[in-house]
Amino acid sequence: MRSPGTFRDIVRLLYAEADTTVKRRFAVALLLVVAGALLAALAPLALKGLVDAVADGQAAPRAWTASAAAFGAAYLLSICGARLLAEIRPLAYGTAEQRLYSRLARRFTQHLFKLCLEFHLSRRTGALVHTLSQAMAGCQLLVLHAVNSVAMVMVEVVTVAVVLTYLDQPLLVATFTVTAVVYLLIFSTSMFQVARKAHAVSAASLNTHGALADNLLNYETIKYFNAEASAGERYASAIAELEVQWGRLHWQRVKIGLAVTATFTVSVVISLTVAADAVFKGRLSIGGFVLANVYILQIVRPLELLGAALRDVSQAMGFVRPILAVLEEPTEEAHGDHLVESEVAQADLELVQAATSTTARRRPAAIGLCFEGVCFGYHPEQPVLRDLNLDVGAGRSVAIVGSSGAGKSSLVRLILRLYQPQRGRILLDRVPINELPAARVRSMIGLVPQDTALFNDTVAFNIGIGKAGASRMEIERAARVAHLHDFIAALPDGYDTLVGERGLKVSGGERQRMAIARAVIRRPLLYIFDEATSSLDSQTEAAILRDLKEISSGCTTITIAHRLSTIMHADEIVVLDKGQVAERGTHTALLLQDKVYARLWQAQISKPSVRNEETVPCLGQ
Repeated sequence: MRSPGTFRDIVRLLYAEADTTVKRRFAVALLLVVAGALLAALAPLALKGLVDAVADGQAAPRAWTASAAAFGAAYLLSICGARLLAEIRPLAYGTAEQRLYSRLARRFTQHLFKLCLEFHLSRRTGALVHTLSQAMAGCQLLVLHAVNSVAMVMVEVVTVAVVLTYLDQPLLVATFTVTAVVYLLIFSTSMFQVARKAHAVSAASLNTHGALADNLLNYETIKYFNAEASAGERYASAIAELEVQWGRLHWQRVKIGLAVTATFTVSVVISLTVAADAVFKGRLSIGGFVLANVYILQIVRPLELLGAALRDVSQAMGFVRPILAVLEEPTEEAHGDHLVESEVAQADLELVQAATSTTARRRPAAIGLCFEGVCFGYHPEQPVLRDLNLDVGAGRSVAIVGSSGAGKSSLVRLILRLYQPQRGRILLDRVPINELPAARVRSMIGLVPQDTALFNDTVAFNIGIGKAGASRMEIERAARVAHLHDFIAALPDGYDTLVGERGLKVSGGERQRMAIARAVIRRPLLYIFDEATSSLDSQTEAAILRDLKEISSGCTTITIAHRLSTIMHADEIVVLDKGQVAERGTHTALLLQDKVYARLWQAQISKPSVRNEETVPCLGQ
């Protein structure tokens, strides 16, 4: 695949995100730039007329007044008009710029949400956040020069060329032409070096912000282990590298500036010499001399502006390249979603769609789940699941247990389509889940995880996020089902109470009940309880287990558990060992078999460190 990040890629991205309003406002800003540049380029011509009128008027003091006044007025209107247009331009340009950046930010975040879990697990959160802000800075440079620099340079250069041709001074024209060519050579040969150093700055900056965010997210761990010094050194090392890379970029820009200054000095000396010689020989008036010297300064300014634009565009490309790389990442749909083509599969899909409807139904319908020859591994050479076959009947409660690394959590990730199996398939009511959009599959599932992630927002928001557009009535109903309403009602702001960063203002049991309410509000067809009580104390665990039993009654339920006492009364217990189904049956039947499950059970009840596992109330008690 071609590496993203070329100038064409960036322009295509910005053009795609610019709606009609943005394009219209940029067009207005561009017209103002052209008009201002034209006035600025013609101002020296009016100044020439004024100087010549003053010089000619020395012989007849009364005859030149009107001409001088006219040229003076034209000169004043030109320079003042150019400044006035420059002051008005941000009104159109600034609003268009902010609208464009807002649309780009929305596209980036929406794309991030569509990417697969594997992408996010391999990236640092702080780096991803900084990718957007860094890209905004790069796009700002690009848009700024696209609107303000290129058009201005073209207008002024053409105007100056026409006027110099009119003066009939070929040496001056040649001087200006050579100056322009040298300027362009300097900037064109150095822009690739600037781009390379800007890319290094971008990478170092992303690494620095990633390290900072990582330290902040693990603030408690740093405190627990007195690791402030180590965390500080880690961040200091990253920021020191950023400082080095910025120094290299600035030094590259200084070298360009020195070359430009040398070219400018030589050009001014030659132009002054040529113009003075033309005046002495009578080929150029005093006004023409002034015009030539004003133009040498004025022609250098747009050329330097163009050079700065090329330099900044090179730097901007280095800043925007990371966001282009993220936008090039394939979404979950590209990884596996495709249209269902057969009539049978289409009919089955319609049945699943009908089952997900929530109209006029007290309890959601149950749905079956089947694994057929599923093979999966995070690394191909290290498979986690090996030819797994497992059938969970509709409305059944199935517990999945096994030692660490047996593949329990991988099953959950596969069901939720966070990963795709390397071989085999997973079916919901006979429909392969890779023939359903990932969003639709997840809409059928209510997950209560071991670690409940809460947003730094209100209680209502954290419950309502389980269902798009959930009303306050639905949120309160879900909270009552999770036996959370009384606790929320006692809070200072009720459902509008903020739960803090990662929900740390509420206890573990309350976070788990919010996770239950979040699952309940979805009215799912399949519940998954993934170690939902493993981090709770015995009393809270018993209460949560009763809540889970209540909400999942009549629904298909999969419970992932480490403590076997919590799943004793499941309809069926499936024991995973080395990525395969080693045993399955009821708690009593598996103990009688005296195999893997029995050994796990004996190991748990014989451990004195386990907090009275055999006495922990379980589902149904």
